[in-house]
Amino acid sequence: MSDARRLLLAVLYAAWVMVFVYAFFAYARAPYEGAGFPDGLNKPAVYLGWQGIAGMLAIAVFGVGWGWPKGSAVRGLAVVPLVIAGLHLLAIAVVIFWAEGL
Repeated sequence: MSDARRLLLAVLYAAWVMVFVYAFFAYARAPYEGAGFPDGLNKPAVYLGWQGIAGMLAIAVFGVGWGWPKGSAVRGLAVVPLVIAGLHLLAIAVVIFWAEGL
């Protein structure tokens, strides 16, 4: 693959890691109230917003990494952010459905 594609994949992957990790810091540092949300909903909104950005970057990483040959390590690593995003969505859905059942 060309150096430009390698650089693009590396930059996208690094951006995904930074945004994914920052979502947890943003959640911890977000005020409990504010931004027009009812009390207690500001923190999850901040967290989910950053995770949404990380999810979009995961799709971009997957798209760029899909161009590498089948079976290559790069192609396998390009799937990791998308799998983590999918598991994250599944975990959020489970929590929502579990809370609805209470």
